[in-house]
Amino acid sequence: MNGKKIFHAALFSLFAIFLSIYGASKAGYYEYENKKEAKFTEKSMKKFEEDIAKGKNVNIKDYLKVDTKNYDNKITNIGDTLSNVVSDGIVSTLEKSFEIIEKLVE
Repeated sequence: MNGKKIFHAALFSLFAIFLSIYGASKAGYYEYENKKEAKFTEKSMKKFEEDIAKGKNVNIKDYLKVDTKNYDNKITNIGDTLSNVVSDGIVSTLEKSFEIIEKLVE
């Protein structure tokens, strides 16, 4: 396999991954998962109903299941740093390009 075929295969793979993620977001998968996490569990619903029946002062936050997941790891930190470096590079390149264009226009 020559370099051109490898490049095309990698490009196609990245495009397929992008389409998969984009399709999942448009289909509402992420919203559905977030909504599912915030629903009452059967146990908390019963406790909520019992507390209301007893006339207690209730706060909905006391009955919701809260699972916060921490996805920080070395790979995500490297990806975040790389993203920031690429972004800064693009911004500085564009700024320099516009400075050159401005000098040419004068």
